[in-house]
Amino acid sequence: MIGDMTGVLTVARLGFQLTEIPEEGLDLADEVQPDELGLLPEEAQVGEPLSLSARLTNVGDHVYVEGVIDGTFARECVRCLKGYEAYVEVPFTAAYQGSDPTVRSRGRATKDRHQESDEEGTSEPSDQEDDLYVCTGDRVELAEMLREHILLSIPMQPLCREECRGLCPVCGQDRNEAPCSCIEAPKRTPFAVLQERLKKST
Repeated sequence: MIGDMTGVLTVARLGFQLTEIPEEGLDLADEVQPDELGLLPEEAQVGEPLSLSARLTNVGDHVYVEGVIDGTFARECVRCLKGYEAYVEVPFTAAYQGSDPTVRSRGRATKDRHQESDEEGTSEPSDQEDDLYVCTGDRVELAEMLREHILLSIPMQPLCREECRGLCPVCGQDRNEAPCSCIEAPKRTPFAVLQERLKKST
């Protein structure tokens, strides 16, 4: 339920009627379970509830949301293949517009899309620079928006630490624990392969 007259919500809810957002705005501060966001285990491993802090502001026909969601994620290093935990803060900003069928939801609106618009000479007005979502009826649903921001924050090649030395490709020894005496074969480049073919043809 909505909190006191200060417009603070202390019970985690991710969906709101537009009429529930007071003129002075609504502040959220609580924990969110991964399944509330629809996060699948293969998408993100979360060791504990995520902390959500956000503010919703109703301005005209838009609801603006700004905040941060943070927590500890379990990941696997791409170099040594060991699991590790990473504390991550994911800031987010988004705007929700009324569910007009002529409005196309842009869900995963990223900087690339803004850059494409600028290159085409169709840059958007400044009030639409946030990620734009469409309300479900007269409700603002935060779950999908938060899920997308979390997924976009996941590194393509997670590392337990920048100086991780990884595994030896020959014997599999973890080089962070001890060195090995293996001699790696030099990496073959496309030019080396071409040179070999030229030698065979002459």
